[in-house]
Amino acid sequence: MNLSTSYLGLDLKNPIVPSASPLSQNIDHMKKLEDAGASAIVMFSLFEEQIRAEADVLEDMLNLGTDSFAESLEFFPRSS
Repeated sequence: MNLSTSYLGLDLKNPIVPSASPLSQNIDHMKKLEDAGASAIVMFSLFEEQIRAEADVLEDMLNLGTDSFAESLEFFPRSS
């Protein structure tokens, strides 16, 4: 049975294309996917590291000072 197809200009031997997942993070796992019949693999974004770094910075900024008590009197100037 011929399952060959064309997708985004690529000629594929079959329509089995695993999406980006933990299996596509390691070359050994990708080889196993190929051995199992995958004709292509969707990779993670090339800029994923930048997106994650920016998200981490945003998370840090949003959590800044959350370990403080709003009721602390030391944050106010002393009255005379």
